[in-house]
Amino acid sequence: MLIRSFIALYPDPAAREEMARFVSCLRQKERGVRWEQTDKIHVTMKFLGDMEPKTLDAIAAGLAAGIPALPLSQKGIPGRIDRTGGFPNLRRPRIVWLGFSTPPPAVLALQQLVEEVCMGEGVEPEEKAFTPHFTIGRVRRDADTDGLENALQACSFQPSPVRFTRLCIMESTLTPQGAIHKERIHFSLTPGE
Repeated sequence: MLIRSFIALYPDPAAREEMARFVSCLRQKERGVRWEQTDKIHVTMKFLGDMEPKTLDAIAAGLAAGIPALPLSQKGIPGRIDRTGGFPNLRRPRIVWLGFSTPPPAVLALQQLVEEVCMGEGVEPEEKAFTPHFTIGRVRRDADTDGLENALQACSFQPSPVRFTRLCIMESTLTPQGAIHKERIHFSLTPGE
């Protein structure tokens, strides 16, 4: 049986609260966007798609072997969320996100490890450059988002520290109500714990 899966970093509770406040404000101002449930907000390190369980197990073994070699601090990977934006842009967005002016170097190193381990298991590499971000909303089809930039300014996300302490391989089950995410395995990013 194939398992729809992805590899992700989830924010610490304090950063999640800041994002929840911002998304709650946006939800009231911009109805053309399907705003993400805050417990699902994460940085996708790699979307794997439908995978065999044995391939996921091999990827997990490769990550477990590679993570201890990364330059990690005792408190995990720190960063600072200080940008809002849209893909491909805010004039015609499909995705609304929060991100980093300066991506944490350890997140970039971790994503490189993820990519190398996955390629070793036959998973195709990403074509686009990795831009770490939190997807907070998806624009509804044919929605008018002319007021989105004003809503982002009015809700005013204040730069916020974030800490990543776990890398997770997640299972994603699609339902009519949206995706259900379940952690398959996690790896500590705090050495010694």
